[in-house]
Amino acid sequence: MASDTGTRDGEARMSRASAAGSQVFKIDAYIARLVTGPFFVFMLILTGVVWLTQSLELLNDVIEQGQNVGVFLYLSVLVIPSILVIVLPIGLFFAVVYCLYRLRTDSELVVMYAAGMSRWQVARAIFGCAAGVMLLAYLVNMLLLPMAMRDMRDLLLQMRTEFASSLLQAGEFTTPAPGLTVFVEVRKPGGDLEGLLVHDNRDKDKPVSYIADRGQLIDTPEGPRLVMLNGNIQRRDAKKKTDFLYFDKYTFDLSQFENPAEERYFKAYERYLPELLWPDRTLAYDNQYANELIAEGHARITSPLYALIFAAIAMAGLLPNEFSRRGYGQRIVLTIALGLGVRLLDLAAVGWATRTPMLISVQYLIPLVAFAIACAIIGGWKPVAMLKRVAGNTQTAPLSGGTR
Repeated sequence: MASDTGTRDGEARMSRASAAGSQVFKIDAYIARLVTGPFFVFMLILTGVVWLTQSLELLNDVIEQGQNVGVFLYLSVLVIPSILVIVLPIGLFFAVVYCLYRLRTDSELVVMYAAGMSRWQVARAIFGCAAGVMLLAYLVNMLLLPMAMRDMRDLLLQMRTEFASSLLQAGEFTTPAPGLTVFVEVRKPGGDLEGLLVHDNRDKDKPVSYIADRGQLIDTPEGPRLVMLNGNIQRRDAKKKTDFLYFDKYTFDLSQFENPAEERYFKAYERYLPELLWPDRTLAYDNQYANELIAEGHARITSPLYALIFAAIAMAGLLPNEFSRRGYGQRIVLTIALGLGVRLLDLAAVGWATRTPMLISVQYLIPLVAFAIACAIIGGWKPVAMLKRVAGNTQTAPLSGGTR
């Protein structure tokens, strides 16, 4: 009989523990939903705003180089990782602030505390979301960013060194070389041209003019060629005599006017982490900008940590159960100001490390100290009350010394 009673008591305890565990899981899932929903909204808004500013510059390059919409869309996709590096921690910060503000104004946070939940139990789900965002930021920083920037650099370099893009501009007289003038009335997608004029006056005694109704720009293994259709060639010799030659098809060699290839080196945002931390000092660029590359490499390591730090700062500002009749607007503004201030301080630390490599440790010290202080406040530490006590002791010390 006693064993049966003990068995039933054990089953009852297990059932209660299982129900409690299920309830905690539901609360964690609820808090996580409150964070992830606004996070995606803020991330999309911030990414869209920054993307518009970046895409306008790309659109200008695409139009000037005579490229199509597909090239513009591809370049617009490649610029997204450089935006996410900045947007991911900031979007999470605003999402956590919004989540905690909603929990507090709806009195849900008070109910959780009254039910026996601690601040750390409430913070558990938020830290879980922050860890996921941090891992995503590391993926972007370490892999997607340099991969996308290299592809963009290659495509832009190809566009700018392509002779057709720099020479044949519709409605403009261009001079690719002294004494050579080219005019195209209409330029269509695919390299089709209308209304061509090529005037070659490099030999002052024997100028030549090529006029054609239509034409096409093609790439060959030997270089670009301008194929002119239905036109004529006008040659004038030293005796000022002009000869006309009519043709159905004539090919003009353009490879001699191509821009020389630029020197290829990878800038900081195009490099993978090992290339940043250990630059090749035998190369002129790496040797000149070694400090900048190393500082950027350490920034790649520390910047994703701000997902956790921003989440901790937001919780330090809004989790303490302190009622205020004036609302929580001032506290929210102060929390946002502190978070952005810490991030600006980190950006300044990158500049300090670039000028003084010994200050690289500051890039790690700032996020670690900020995270430790935020966690201490979440745990119950009250820096304002401590400062008041210190100030009070300082004021009463002279009085106690003067009563002897």
